[in-house]
Amino acid sequence: MAVKSTSKGTSTELGSERITATDAEAAAFDLQPHLVSLMWDEPFYSRVLRGITKVRSEDLPTAGVAVKDGNVRFYWNPKFCATLLKEGGAKKIKGLNKHECLHLIFDHCVGRKHDPHIIWNYSTDCAINSLIDEDELPECGIIPGNAFTELTEEQQLKMGPERVAKYEQLSAFIEALPKGLASEEYFARFMA
Repeated sequence: MAVKSTSKGTSTELGSERITATDAEAAAFDLQPHLVSLMWDEPFYSRVLRGITKVRSEDLPTAGVAVKDGNVRFYWNPKFCATLLKEGGAKKIKGLNKHECLHLIFDHCVGRKHDPHIIWNYSTDCAINSLIDEDELPECGIIPGNAFTELTEEQQLKMGPERVAKYEQLSAFIEALPKGLASEEYFARFMA
């Protein structure tokens, strides 16, 4: 597909157009009970979650993990998380937490990193989201075999025609991808 890289955003930024939580809902959102629940429900993730510094941040549109100077951080936007909770329940927060843990488990942030970053992020999201139950994934997630959620008129107006066209092109490409490939295989398809 030869996706054109941009200097701004990540694959999950697609979700930033869909934030519906109020400031009050965002202020009230607490990630901690969701992390504890995941550790009890799926102990596999508990070792990863215990070693991560969690950072509440509105500097990114959704969530993400980063490794720098040996420090592992999980950044999460409270408005995005409150929206997931409001629209899909606790299972969507569980899926988000699993997704971010899997980036670390599969070494996507350090050893297996590829450029351009945004294409690598799309590729790793495809690989990871092939492994998580779809009912746990946000509507805005990049899931191989699935088109993106249709944009509302308001979202289209906010994005503008050029971004809408790119969104639709990427949606069709993602829908045509098979599930279950490694990140590097998805990366090669994006770069072709």
